[in-house]
Amino acid sequence: MTHSGKAEVSGPGIAIAVVARAGGAATGAAARSPAAPGLLQRVPLFPTELSAPKSRVCVTGATGYIAGPIIERLLRAGHTVHGTCRDPSNLTALSPLMDLPGASERLRLFKADLMVPGSFDAAVQGCDYVIHVAAPVLLSKVKPSEGRSKVVDPMVRGVDNVLGAVDRAPSVKRVVMTSSVAALCAFNLDPRNTARAGASARGATTASVASPPLVYGPDDWNDGPASETSLPYLYGKTQSERRAWELAAAAQGRWQLVTVLPSLVFGPTVCACASSESVAAVRGLMRKGGRGVPAVGRMGLPAVDVRDVAAVHCLAMVTSGASGRYIAHAHDSTAFDCTHAVAARFPKFRPARRLLPFWLVWLAAPRVGLNRDLVRAMWGAPPRFDTRRTCADLGLSRWVPLEDSLEDMIRDMAGKGMVRLR
Repeated sequence: MTHSGKAEVSGPGIAIAVVARAGGAATGAAARSPAAPGLLQRVPLFPTELSAPKSRVCVTGATGYIAGPIIERLLRAGHTVHGTCRDPSNLTALSPLMDLPGASERLRLFKADLMVPGSFDAAVQGCDYVIHVAAPVLLSKVKPSEGRSKVVDPMVRGVDNVLGAVDRAPSVKRVVMTSSVAALCAFNLDPRNTARAGASARGATTASVASPPLVYGPDDWNDGPASETSLPYLYGKTQSERRAWELAAAAQGRWQLVTVLPSLVFGPTVCACASSESVAAVRGLMRKGGRGVPAVGRMGLPAVDVRDVAAVHCLAMVTSGASGRYIAHAHDSTAFDCTHAVAARFPKFRPARRLLPFWLVWLAAPRVGLNRDLVRAMWGAPPRFDTRRTCADLGLSRWVPLEDSLEDMIRDMAGKGMVRLR
């Protein structure tokens, strides 16, 4: 894998949110303004995508942060898209999708709900492929008593309902499902990681005898301390992907499953996505006209651009030999690095100069809606992920630099009226 760009910086602002809380809902203008086509098309279509037969594809969660760029890419490649959403009558929220090139001829929207059995049947019928993206992305502001109802149930039952529709649609030959690196490990609370760190701290006196960094690959699963009440997003992603593989095995080859596991996602998108954790964090980071933040926690934030994530999904759909799990990750980064990457592109932005101690971040976390278990999980160096299989199987050779990703995201949000630049 080749990492593009000089700086390894990023993060959806899990740490940044401790010192810069996100603002309010998107304005009407933001909801109606799609990202500039040039921003969305920074990652060109691959030869495999261009040569693939034009197909009918169902994309769940059409207004979501990752789904929007996937739909834009599919339309650009000439496919017909069936997008699902909870309210197809909400023209304000859906107009950015309908304004995409090719949408008026080849995009249809269907009403569906992750918790309602049978609601995906109409959208899936007649499709060659299904890209299942829809799932709650709630890393924070979830009470322990809400983990099952708000996070885990919609993820797991959503898999049952979408793949149930696939079972009833004989035309579908492959499903590409969005999972997460959270299904690989519990970040720095992962027992394999803490055991390695403890052994190194107890006995290592020189670098030569310290344990090498632990790198997670497609064969790893998150069997760490996550549960419905603690880190429910990590738990839900693990359980929902495992459920998908169970259902794929039960299909006995009638359709094939491929999963995509992104790290923390940044970059411009189609709809406003005001409830996105990444969008909310960047809005907080750019508060007061983008003056900057004085300090952040020592948090590792592995990241990837949303346009690369969209490309991995589309390539996994049309690459004949694609199979198994594909990790989409580009940068081993920290919250501190992220502020300096923004400053490199926005000179009036003042990057963080200090690192906050753990005790202060831990104490302040509930005040900004962060789960303290999440602070523990993300504290320290970021986990590392092996993307060699993704690059080899799908033909990837570079990733969008995080400086480009953050700059494009901020400019896109500014164009939608979601942040103000001085």
